This record gives sequence, C-alpha cells and structure tokens, in this order.
Amino acid sequence: MKMRLAAVVLMAVLVAIPMAVRPAAPVTWLAILALGVGGAGVIVLSMPIVATGASLALIAYAVALVTAGVAGDPVAAIAFGSTLVLLLALVHFARRVHGAAIGPAVIAVQVRQWLLIVALGVAAAVGLTAGAVVLRSTLRGATLPVVVVAAALGAVMTTAGAIALVTARRDPPVTTGR
Repeated sequence: MKMRLAAVVLMAVLVAIPMAVRPAAPVTWLAILALGVGGAGVIVLSMPIVATGASLALIAYAVALVTAGVAGDPVAAIAFGSTLVLLLALVHFARRVHGAAIGPAVIAVQVRQWLLIVALGVAAAVGLTAGAVVLRSTLRGATLPVVVVAAALGAVMTTAGAIALVTARRDPPVTTGR
C-alpha cells in the first residue's frame, strides 16, 4: 500500500510540472487525463497503463512549453525526467513483489539503486545542457537537427534498455535435493 501511495504522489508531481509551466485549458485537460490513466495504472500495478499516463503527462509538458512560448527550464525538465524514471521503477518493483513480505534492507537497496540511476541521468542531463550552452553560439542555425538527433538517440537508448529488461535471463532459484 505504501508503494502505491508513493507512486500516486510521483504521478501527481509528474502532472503538476506541466501545470506549473502553463495552466491553460489544453494542458489542464491532458494533465487530468494523465493523472486519471496513470492513477488507474498505479492502483492495478500495470506498467503499460502507468506508462500511458506518464506519456500523456509528457505530452502535456510539451504542449505547455509550446503554448507558453518559453524555452524549457533545464531544472524542471530534469525534475520531470527523474520523477518519470522513479515512477516507472517503483510501479515495476511493486508489481514484482506484490503480496510478498519485503524487509527494510531490500527496500533500502532498491531505493539506493534507483537513486543511483536518477543521479546518473541528472549528471548526463547537466552535462548535455552544459554542452548545449557551449555549442549554442557555434550551431546557431542547426539547433533543430541537433535536438532531433539527440531525441532519436534517447529513443534508441530507451528502447534498448526496455528490450534488455524484458529479455534479461532470470535463473530459477536453486534448491537442494533433501
């Protein structure tokens, strides 16, 4: 139950970020839909439904940035991405251990692993942002192609990670013949 509550809080934060950028009608509609779909996914611990809700929140964030006409804030974008990663990891973990008794040590190890992954993502985002600032003056007319290439690279890496997660070999537990 605590994991579901934490996931609902993460989903609410995910939806609040686009609303903070631009609380306009289209963003609000998408955010409410994202919260409803993502919340339903959290209740039933369904990764596809939670991912759909998170995708709707990402679309709401993109719509908010476009309609507000402002440049993206790197801190808000990093917060959004970190929250998204934690939400998906938490729901995946909660689904895997649903109904099992989990000790505090196991949860602590899992949280440390998630925070390490988020820290690496934040470091990569900060590094890429710093690199973009340096290259901004040099590549003044080529910003859109650079963004498209970076987005395509991110999509490929995400797909590779998802495939690796799904196809990971899980050995059955070893039992003794007593």
